[in-house]
Amino acid sequence: MCRPIRNLTQMRGYDITTHKLACFGGAGPQHACAMAKALGMTKVFVHRYGGILSAYGLSLADAVYEEQEPAAETYSYGDKLDSDPSAKVRSERLSQLAKKARSALVKQGYKEEEIMIENYLNMRYDGTDNAMMVQEPTS
Repeated sequence: MCRPIRNLTQMRGYDITTHKLACFGGAGPQHACAMAKALGMTKVFVHRYGGILSAYGLSLADAVYEEQEPAAETYSYGDKLDSDPSAKVRSERLSQLAKKARSALVKQGYKEEEIMIENYLNMRYDGTDNAMMVQEPTS
């Protein structure tokens, strides 16, 4: 956990040793002192209601359920479905994944009309190793 904090502070030119480390959640205070020491900080701020506020924020968050499967297909975007030979297969696979996710959420007690499905694709340029997650374009 220290690396992300350093990336947000020291890598941007801030002197982290002059700041206080704020912690929250049920176990946050248990780990805060060790993290502050590793970061060279001398003070830790523990809010009186840190655990309650964390739980309250969690209760307000949207529920997310993800389904994914590997695929290695060539994607080409055009005006017509005919311009992308893998569009039909991709559409069928995404429909199956959506059906699985929807049934899992219904099983957890969510209503059908409350569920929103968003399709994302991990895409990369041909010949590269790094993928980028993008939302599937709508036609």
